[in-house]
Amino acid sequence: MQEINLYQSQFQPTTVILPSRQVFLIVILFITILSVISLYSSQKNSVLEKSIRQQQQQMISGIEASTASPLLNAELRTLERKQQQKKMLLDYLTQQSFGNSQGFSKTLRTLSQQKINNVWLTQFSLLNGGQTITLHGEALQSSQIPLYIDSLGESPHFHGKQFSVFQLQQPKNNTTRYTFKLHSEQKTGSIK
Repeated sequence: MQEINLYQSQFQPTTVILPSRQVFLIVILFITILSVISLYSSQKNSVLEKSIRQQQQQMISGIEASTASPLLNAELRTLERKQQQKKMLLDYLTQQSFGNSQGFSKTLRTLSQQKINNVWLTQFSLLNGGQTITLHGEALQSSQIPLYIDSLGESPHFHGKQFSVFQLQQPKNNTTRYTFKLHSEQKTGSIK
């Protein structure tokens, strides 16, 4: 039987050490490959960017050409008009006071409590949230109408309000009824 000593140097694995020149060449080769790949990518990117710019210019010119169409111009004007209307509504809602927010029951109650003999209302209107009041009525004697107006002025609800329009018409067609119209419109905190 023969014995072999595996620890001898001849049986040891040899490590290959590259000389510095070969290592330098490998590094240079690796850098060259990366540079070529980088140049190729940048050229490809510039070609893609140029293509994208051309497509964008074509789209812009297509849009400009399509806006010359009368149908699209009409639709654009319609949309602009709707936008303007919505803006006006928004401005109105944000800047306006909505007049009488408590209702008209006090006004109606006050009108119903005015009792002057031979004077009555035939029609009334409350507009602009109660800021504009118009009263139409009839009387058998014209002298009773100022009493009715004074009675309205003495009521707490109409206190201090002035009627700017007063129209009185003589009886027509052999009737004995005088017709009158009173109009009041509030401006900047007061009613005229």
